[in-house]
Order: sequence, then structure tokens, then C-alpha cells
Amino acid sequence: MKKIFLLSFMIALTTWSTFAQNNPDSVKIFRLEQEIEVLKNYNESLQQNLEITNKAITDLVIDKNISDETRWTSIKSSIIHSTQIHKKLSDDIINLKSRMTDQEYQGFIKSLGSIEGGPLGFSLEEVIMESAKKIGIFESKTKMDRFLDVTNNILSSPLTSGIPFVSQAFFASNSLVNIAYSSMLTEKKPDFEKLGKFENELNKYLVYFSALDKANTLNQSSNYDRVVLLENLQLELLAKLNKDMAKLGQKMPERIGSETLDAYFNRVLGEFSKENVERHLNQVERKYRSSRGQVNYAALIQNETDLKNYSNQINGTVELAKKFILYYDNFFELADNYQIKVSEALDLAHQNGIIQGKKSNGTVESPQQVYDRISRTLRDKKVVRDNGIKDSINIADLKQKIEKVDEFRFM
Repeated sequence: MKKIFLLSFMIALTTWSTFAQNNPDSVKIFRLEQEIEVLKNYNESLQQNLEITNKAITDLVIDKNISDETRWTSIKSSIIHSTQIHKKLSDDIINLKSRMTDQEYQGFIKSLGSIEGGPLGFSLEEVIMESAKKIGIFESKTKMDRFLDVTNNILSSPLTSGIPFVSQAFFASNSLVNIAYSSMLTEKKPDFEKLGKFENELNKYLVYFSALDKANTLNQSSNYDRVVLLENLQLELLAKLNKDMAKLGQKMPERIGSETLDAYFNRVLGEFSKENVERHLNQVERKYRSSRGQVNYAALIQNETDLKNYSNQINGTVELAKKFILYYDNFFELADNYQIKVSEALDLAHQNGIIQGKKSNGTVESPQQVYDRISRTLRDKKVVRDNGIKDSINIADLKQKIEKVDEFRFM
């Protein structure tokens, strides 16, 4: 800027010097006025530069003060919001664990595996007896009556009733087929073709029970794995919480011998609350407040290293929360898969024609109507179960708390 004005000044002098030689008397006053104007502009430019420099220095000083205060505000806010993640995450883990098995939903699916007049309208005992009579697997009435008595005894025995519904069907069917084979071997002309028809008839039901059993077994295994993962996540959160409490001058209480992990978490987080953490941070801030009410934020940040470390390591809590979100999403994926498998078992029952019409609300339903009603009921109960979990956990709230921590953490 200086060079520009000096150059302008020299050009002006040269120009007017030449002009003055030709017009010595007429331009002297005008030349002096121009020289004064150039010098005036140059001085104003220097003044502007000086003002800009002073303003920049002032702004830097102001920005430095704001930076210290903002850094403390960021640290303080991120710590407070992280305590809310601790509480929310712990509650959500406990909630999801407790809802792995829904009594109404699971109870309805369990009833689908009943061999004694379940929702599909048939009793396996009646099916076995009617099939044996219809096919006539024994020519002798005595043998037929004896077989039917054995069937009744097997299906009603404590041994059979003591095993799961689906397994009852396989146990009873296998036992009766073995008895039928043994009895038929004593006949002069055993008709194994009839026995094959009898097995095929029973197999229509066993295919359905087998598909339902696979769905239930897979679901039980998945639920067990989910619980293990959630409890491991609780232990990770507990270890993180132990370190975080120490940085805030708090000591984690000891776990009572008979206390469950869920109950222990609830007790710990009752002490490590948002209110208690805010109280501690306000006490720290008061240590650096002067008699005039001003806080020395630079000294606060420099001296309170535990709080800075806490803030810098909040990402660990955030990552645990994100891991839970993955588990949460995966739970619904597995639940949807379970629903599909159960529906496929119902489809097999429908295709094999084993669903029977039954009375419902004073009217007689056709097998198709029974199938439609059961399918609809299954869907409705799952929707109710899923919505109950989503409403109680509110995963959007956890995500919002994560975003809030990240917002202050990166300031």
C-alpha cells in the first residue's frame, strides 16, 4: 500500500514539474494543492491500516478469552450429556433383555405346537386313531383295538406330557409306528403297504411340527446369544463407568453378593446421576471464580486434567451406545426371520391339508378361514410385541443423545 502511494506521489511531482517548466506562473498554486492532496490520502491510508491492525489485535485477545470459556463449556456439556447416555443405555439394555421373550406372542406360537386340539383344529391322538382305522393297518379287530389302546396310553402318559409340545408329536409317532411294525410282523400276510400309507399320513403332521420346531429352536438359540451379548455390553459399560466416576471424584459402590447385574446398574446410576455430576462440575468452576465473579477458564482447563481426560474419552461411551443400536436392529432382524419361519410352518400345514375347520364365535370356520385367522393373529401379536419394545426403548432418543455429545465433543 505504501509503495502505491509513493509511486503516485512521484508521478504527480514529475508531471507537474514538466508542466511547470512550460507554465511557470500559472500552475504553482495548483501543484502545491495536488501535492497536499496526495500526502493527505497517504496519511489517511496509514491511519486505516493502523486501525485495522489494532482491531485485529483486539479481536485476537477477545477470541482467546472466548476460546477458553467455550472449551470449558464444551467439556462441561459433553460430560453432562454423557451421564445421560450412561443412564439411557443401561435402561435400554435391561429393557431389551427382559423383552426377549414376550409371553403373549411366544405363548401363541407355543400353542401352535400342541398335539391336543391346538389352534389348527386337530388332535394328534384323533388323527392317529382315525388314520389307523381308515387305512385298516390291522385286519384283526383285536389287534386294532389293542393298537388304539396303546396309542391312547402313550399320548396320555406322563412321559409324553413331560416333553415339549413339538417333541411330543415325534415321540408318540415314532413309538406307535415301531409298535405297528412289530405287531404286523406277527401276522401271516403283513401288509406293509398299508403301514406305509399310515406313515405318510402321519408325516404330513410331522413335517409341520418339524418346521415349527426348527423355528423355535433357532429363536431360542438367537435369544440366548442376544442375552449374552447384552450382558457383555453391560460389563463393558460397567468398566467404563468405573473409570468415569473416578475422574469425577466418585467411587463406584460395591456390588452386593446376591444383587443381579440389572439391579446393581440401577443402584450405581442412581448415584452417578446428571444432577450429582452437574453439582460436582459447578463446585470445580467455583474454585476458579474471582471475587468479581469472573472465572479463570484458562487455569481451570489447565489444572483439571481429569475432566479433560473424561471429555476426551467420551467416545468410548458413544461407541458402546452405537454397539447397542446394532444389537437392537439385529434383534428385530432375527425376530422378523423367526416370524417368517413360523409362517412357513403354517404354510406347510395349509398345503398338506392338516388344518381342520372349527367353531369360532358361534360359527364354523373352514380350514382356509382357520389358516387366515391364525396367520393374521400371528402378525398382529408380533406387531404389538415389536411396538411395545420400540415404545419403551425409544432408540431415537438414544441416537439424539449421542449426537448431542458429539456436537459438544468436536467444538
